[in-house]
Amino acid sequence: MLEDSIAQSENTLIRQQSLVDQVFKILYERIISGVYPSGSKLPTGDRLAEELNVSRSTVRMAVSKLEDRKLVQRRQGVGTYVRELIKIPNPLNEFIELSNLIKDHGYQPGYSTLADIVELDGEMLEILQLQPGSKVLQQRKVFTADGDPFIYVVNHIPVWVFEHVISLEEALKPDLTDKFVEFFEVICKQKISHFVSTVRAEIYENIDPPKELVDNEPQTPVLVINETGFNEEARPIVNSCEFHPGNWMTFQMIRRLRSNM
Repeated sequence: MLEDSIAQSENTLIRQQSLVDQVFKILYERIISGVYPSGSKLPTGDRLAEELNVSRSTVRMAVSKLEDRKLVQRRQGVGTYVRELIKIPNPLNEFIELSNLIKDHGYQPGYSTLADIVELDGEMLEILQLQPGSKVLQQRKVFTADGDPFIYVVNHIPVWVFEHVISLEEALKPDLTDKFVEFFEVICKQKISHFVSTVRAEIYENIDPPKELVDNEPQTPVLVINETGFNEEARPIVNSCEFHPGNWMTFQMIRRLRSNM
């Protein structure tokens, strides 16, 4: 049975999933982990069907899901090949504009933005040191590399930061923070002194993903980087939360030995 095959080789079975989703998950994890490396040809449908003890139609639908995710590419009369996966190193110990980071590694950057002016409540009020009922600009951004969506970012910017230089209507323009640092330091005259960041692991079903990323599996691991930027008066002027599903981006940091002196 397929369940036995998965238990022996993958140990990741979610029994409530359909057979198509189970086969998709196996193939997805093999691609992400490098079992099927970029540029390699997937085993034939017959071979996968025999290995996993499912029908060819099940394999075909699972591979179609991989194709929808732009993980594989079908070549007429040749076979199905694993696409080159986006791998971008990102140093955790310094702030780099995401568009610049994508461009510097040879990909064409892009993004889509949904923006709104909202009233805050709960924890974010405390993070941004605001009074109840305070309004912020909320931006939900999906960054792409060569057209492939792979980073989801939610920004919260207090209205007081920009209300003296632009109107609320202008604040809703999708390209407002295209040049993130320039927006604060040049337009708003709020120089960013530093960021305070936290990093945690999450799973995909818990992050309220935008429609561009809904194809990710619910149990897909997500690295969450939440950081608050402060001005020179140590007042918070932005909270930014980045969601990195899968392993499209690798992270680097410098860890120094703690001195006992």
